Amino acid sequence: MIPETSILIVHVNGEDILKECLSSVFKNSPKSTRVFVLFNSTSDGSREMVKKNFPRVHFFSSEELLGFAEASNFLARKTSSPYLVFLNNDAVVGERWLTSLLRTLENHPRCAACQPKVRSYHSRENFEYAGAGGGFIDKYGYPFCRGRIFNSIEKDREQYDDEIRIFWASGVCLFIRREDFEDAGGFDEDFFMYAEEVDLCWRLNLFGKEVWYSPKSVIYHVGSYSVKKANFHSKKDYLIIRNHLFLLLKNYSWWSLVKILPFRILLEILSAIRFFPSWTLASLKSFFSVPWIFFTKLRKKRKAIQKRRSVLDRELRSLMYLKSIALSHFIFHKKTFKELRIG
Repeated sequence: MIPETSILIVHVNGEDILKECLSSVFKNSPKSTRVFVLFNSTSDGSREMVKKNFPRVHFFSSEELLGFAEASNFLARKTSSPYLVFLNNDAVVGERWLTSLLRTLENHPRCAACQPKVRSYHSRENFEYAGAGGGFIDKYGYPFCRGRIFNSIEKDREQYDDEIRIFWASGVCLFIRREDFEDAGGFDEDFFMYAEEVDLCWRLNLFGKEVWYSPKSVIYHVGSYSVKKANFHSKKDYLIIRNHLFLLLKNYSWWSLVKILPFRILLEILSAIRFFPSWTLASLKSFFSVPWIFFTKLRKKRKAIQKRRSVLDRELRSLMYLKSIALSHFIFHKKTFKELRIG
């Protein structure tokens, strides 16, 4: 029997997609599973739809639009289940998705979190951008996945059906022990949205825990649904650039930062030139805001992480691409994960 698990869903608008998500959850999950939904500045008929069709759902509302990190932390505090699943509202889960995730977690003593195989909702033979076959990162802080490097997305031909340790698990469907989530401090709310799950998993790795990929668990993801519903495109590029700089500043040792940060800044400058004007404006805003945010907020968090870490940077190299994934992809045309050499 599967231990009590709480599924936590942050929802903006789109009653049809939420209905499909919840239908798949209740159809394919054990009866002991609890479902919590936060209506995050929701203005359509989603509440009424949930009340009518899913009376077992525990729901809450926020008039203010909260970031994914803050909203997810809020839901986590509303349940005492030993296992948590952070699930996007535009995801549809497959059969035995939850039991497979739990089996992966229990098969590996140091595993704190894991993710399923993430396929595209619209093109179901393909991996999906956010998560695909498990998350990795290059040494400059650029995340990518097995099955997806930047916008190059592979078909799922069972080439990534091995259960392996990964660097980070996708927030599209992140299965985690409550005690490890709380011990790591939950999601960093200063991220607002984007890369908050990478940051959480980086901390787990630094604290001696592991993150794994569970290929027998399969879900289907629409992608960027809430961002479109919330009309958040204007801030998306800025948050992506800013938050990936946060990743480095919080989690690397000072010695690693000295070696890595200058080249990362150079890569951002090149990207700003290449993707003018939208990326240029986002980069400029990031370069001005990051130092201020670091000294006012992130510095204390960084100090706490570095004081507590039990794993050195070099011990995580086996989970990293030790070159630039950007240069390898755009200059040397490496399109698939199997073309890379991790560690």
